Amino acid sequence: QTLVAPSAWVSRSARLGAGSVIYPHCFVGASAVLGRGVFVLAGAVLNHDAALDDDVTVCSGVTLAGGVQVGRGAYLGQACTVRQDVRVGAGSLVGMGSVVTRDVPAGAVVAGNPARVRRWLEPGDHGAA
Repeated sequence: QTLVAPSAWVSRSARLGAGSVIYPHCFVGASAVLGRGVFVLAGAVLNHDAALDDDVTVCSGVTLAGGVQVGRGAYLGQACTVRQDVRVGAGSLVGMGSVVTRDVPAGAVVAGNPARVRRWLEPGDHGAA
């Protein structure tokens, strides 16, 4: 079952995968596509044509510009921003407050403004230092 908070705004042309949860005060724009089990926490903005694969976590205050693609299992930290038409690779982690201006490789941990690769995740690693 997909859950959408009453205060969230989801475009009629957006598609939400099974088991996805949209928290309060979120915006999901036109033609956005969310896979299965996507969590979009409070106040996040997913602009037009965003495409999130399965099991993605979007923390509070995140802004995705139009056309952003996010790979399976990626984690977007609180209040980060991803520039238009950027791809965030599968299993990657974007640090809180980061500004992503270029594609993020799969399995990378990126942080900063502009975001840069800080390290690589091993399979099963969830970002623990």
